[in-house]
Amino acid sequence: MKKKILHPVFLAMILAFILSCENREKSASTFENSSINAEIIGFIPDKCFCCWGWEIKIGDTIIKADSLPDAAAVGYVISQPVPVAIETGKMKTKCSDGPDYYEIKSLTLK
Repeated sequence: MKKKILHPVFLAMILAFILSCENREKSASTFENSSINAEIIGFIPDKCFCCWGWEIKIGDTIIKADSLPDAAAVGYVISQPVPVAIETGKMKTKCSDGPDYYEIKSLTLK
């Protein structure tokens, strides 16, 4: 009796896991090749994997960029959010413990 009940439950758990992985893949590429209004909220100067770069807030999501088309316009010391319009390219680096890195093709201060 327990075998008959556990088998469908186990299959349902596997299916849910697979679907959640697909949803993560879709959401990870949401910002690829897009023109988006955003805010640059910080710069992290630490030179380590998935540390260095500008933190860019898009809605409730944060992405990162290791370079900007005009870094001097934004700067490296950011005390308050800088509103910008950006055009993103492809995801450059997927970070497991933090925001993913995207190519920033263009940046316009708002």
